[in-house]
Amino acid sequence: MTGRRAQGTIEMSKTVAKTPGDGVASGTPRLGGRILSLRNVASVLLALAVLYLVYRQFLGLDWREVWTSVRGASAVLLGLALVVFYCSFPLRAARWKTLLANVGYDATTRPLMPSTFGLTRIMYIAWFANCVTIARLGDAYRGYLLKKEADVSFTVTLGTVLAERLLDLLVMGMMMGVGVVVVFGGSLPTEAAQALVAGLILSGIGVIVLLTMRRFGWAFERALPKRLHAHYSRLEHGVVDSLRGKLPLLVVYSAAGWVLEGAALYVVAASLGAPVSVLAALVVALAASLLTAVPITPAGLGFTEAGMLVMLQWWLGLDLPTATGVTLIFRIINYWSIVVFGTFLYLFLYLFARNTNPTADRSTDKERLEVHG
Repeated sequence: MTGRRAQGTIEMSKTVAKTPGDGVASGTPRLGGRILSLRNVASVLLALAVLYLVYRQFLGLDWREVWTSVRGASAVLLGLALVVFYCSFPLRAARWKTLLANVGYDATTRPLMPSTFGLTRIMYIAWFANCVTIARLGDAYRGYLLKKEADVSFTVTLGTVLAERLLDLLVMGMMMGVGVVVVFGGSLPTEAAQALVAGLILSGIGVIVLLTMRRFGWAFERALPKRLHAHYSRLEHGVVDSLRGKLPLLVVYSAAGWVLEGAALYVVAASLGAPVSVLAALVVALAASLLTAVPITPAGLGFTEAGMLVMLQWWLGLDLPTATGVTLIFRIINYWSIVVFGTFLYLFLYLFARNTNPTADRSTDKERLEVHG
């Protein structure tokens, strides 16, 4: 078992060609084909249908009332909400940097490792990929980009991303549980009680995965084909060992990131004069983040908006036009702004890589999509 684990830390022998400067090299897989795929387009149409049914048919929303509510929003507070939300990216990048350092990927052992700013850029591109494709492709894409830049194991890096997700589940579950109890006290609405249960279940899932992945690794390896044992060992190394060091700091990073997202929603509500407390905004933001994981549409598009509207109107008692205005503005900040800015950033990086390395377009599909550790 020790031999297999040691093998899991061995890096791939094939050296990946890199371009100077930015480092997002010629082998970066293109997202254009994924974005314009039939399945992805169908998922966006489904999201639009969900939004239409909820807002028009089910709620009978008058958009003129929504426009009246949105038009009176404070531009200063909206700008502040945007800044607060975007401050979460370098914070999450710092957390990822800590996870990577725990598995031996830092500047002292890997001279090509990006700085916190570089990891923020990679993370933002990955969030963009999640916003324009289904099934959270951006999580794997993040590992791929770091592999291309720093010549690290894709599988180990993917393990750190999965560890990050597990950490989020644990922190979100605890924060949501505390938030729901504090906001609603002893009289929990049915939906709030369901959110509390969901938070506890998520926390339990995170703990179970962490406890079983290494202890019963032999069982997982026995169930897998022999050729996948080394990949599993590297993945396990990335997930488990990345959480072994500086755990309190990782929890603080995680909690601070979600607090910033809740604060952004609170400022959006304040810009419209909506009576939403800080804790209530945090609970809604956490629940909305869970809905973005719905794999049917990009970043839960349609389902997230519908869920937020239900929470703001039925949980917190906002009138329909105000709840709709808060939902739409918040989603413009935490979804559509990423789509717009991410498109420009991705095109700039891709065009830079192509111009720096003219042979990029002649690379094979196998070279573009190869992600083995």
